Amino acid sequence: MDIAIILGLLVALFYGVGTFFAKIVCEKNPLFQWVVVNVVGIILCLIILIKYKNIIITEQKILGYAIISAILVVIGSLILYYALYKGKASIVVPLSSIGPAITVALSILFLKETLTTYQMIGIVLIIVGIILLSISN
Repeated sequence: MDIAIILGLLVALFYGVGTFFAKIVCEKNPLFQWVVVNVVGIILCLIILIKYKNIIITEQKILGYAIISAILVVIGSLILYYALYKGKASIVVPLSSIGPAITVALSILFLKETLTTYQMIGIVLIIVGIILLSISN
């Protein structure tokens, strides 16, 4: 099995379990969850910077993309935790899972990545599944 697939599944597992615990915290205070996530992120970043001193990229374009990415992810996590505070995890999380489909679309449009027919069918099925999970009676 391709290492990227294994790593992708690990990401899904960590996000899934992490968001479950975030829902519990967000019931009390979504801002607290957001602050804890970012503080822990900063600590982990400092550890990585200490261990790998040459990871900084100074190329302006790449640095700009990194900053844009960070801002969007931080804002997205804040909105996610607030949504978990306001709504059901069983609705909010599947809706937030449409994000990877947006990444796929952008990758096809701008990075010229391609998908096989099976991959396209899989993505359509995932989106249909997310929509079905999100429909409230």
